Amino acid sequence: MTEGNSTTSQPFTNIVEALADPALQLILIVQFYFKYAAIAIGIFGTAANALVLYALFAHNARETKKRVINLLIINQNLMDLYGCLALTISVGMEVNNIYLTGSLGYFLCTVFINGTATHIAMYGSVINLIALTIERYLKVVHAIWSKAHLKLWMIHAAMAFAWIGGIASATPVSFLTSQLRGGLCLAYIESKVSQWIFGSFNLVMLFLCPLLIFIYCYWRIVVVIRRQMRVMAGHNVEGSSQMSASQAQSKRVKWNIIKTMIIVSVTFVVCWLPMNVNVLILTVSGQTSTLAVWYYPTIFLVYLHICMNPFIYALKHEGVKQQLARLTVCRKPMDVRDTSGNNSNRAGGTQQTRAGMTHS
Repeated sequence: MTEGNSTTSQPFTNIVEALADPALQLILIVQFYFKYAAIAIGIFGTAANALVLYALFAHNARETKKRVINLLIINQNLMDLYGCLALTISVGMEVNNIYLTGSLGYFLCTVFINGTATHIAMYGSVINLIALTIERYLKVVHAIWSKAHLKLWMIHAAMAFAWIGGIASATPVSFLTSQLRGGLCLAYIESKVSQWIFGSFNLVMLFLCPLLIFIYCYWRIVVVIRRQMRVMAGHNVEGSSQMSASQAQSKRVKWNIIKTMIIVSVTFVVCWLPMNVNVLILTVSGQTSTLAVWYYPTIFLVYLHICMNPFIYALKHEGVKQQLARLTVCRKPMDVRDTSGNNSNRAGGTQQTRAGMTHS
């Protein structure tokens, strides 16, 4: 009888000792606030991506000549919109502590609570960013080749590959590691070798390779634009006004691409590097209680990146800005300039200039 009481009280003793651990208490506190912060990111990101996606569709309908360029940006925001919705649903189900049983419980555990739906969007977003960067690189650095060989079906294939790559990267591991125990959803990789392979794959394929592609492509774009600026300055020797206008235009394009490169590179590094490094350290280190405290802040940055993408890529698009301006109630329809390029008459230009001076 005494031996049985000792055995029964042992789990309770372990729970009390675990709750007395300061590192575990800090993990529970960080996890509590992380869940509600993730829900807030999901709701805000859903609204922002939906608004920008509407503006992209509206601009794409008006500007048929730019439809190929806009498709990858539309796919980017569509994927981020899906990711924010999946994040809101997943964390919302986790906060409610749903008791999971049977096949439906296993499906909800694998797809939502363990974050498979969200990871599909995150991994697919990285792949689509690579495709978007390469597409910009080809159009600037290899402009003649891209006009002759860059077809619409290639853009469609890149869009489909982003979704397929996201599903292939997130789904198999999640279905192999998800388990239901006592109505709770658990996920873990028992083998240390498997953990090392999975962590190394994420670090190399989903962080280091995209980062190198971003740096190389945007660096080559800047080099080509600088070369074009020198050529344009050399040919515009007939008039100082033409030369200054050409230099100003080239300088604006150059600095816009440089700023985009800096924003893309720095944002991607800041949001993804801490999470990948932390997961890799947790994989090879035996002291996981202290390092696990940093897991939720690092994954929070990755979720934040989904919310930041529409502002980085879409809001820098002139057509999107003007479409969003049309939704602003404080502006009249005539104050928003059309981007079709057909409003080049003198009277219209004068009226738009006066309107711009008034609103500035």
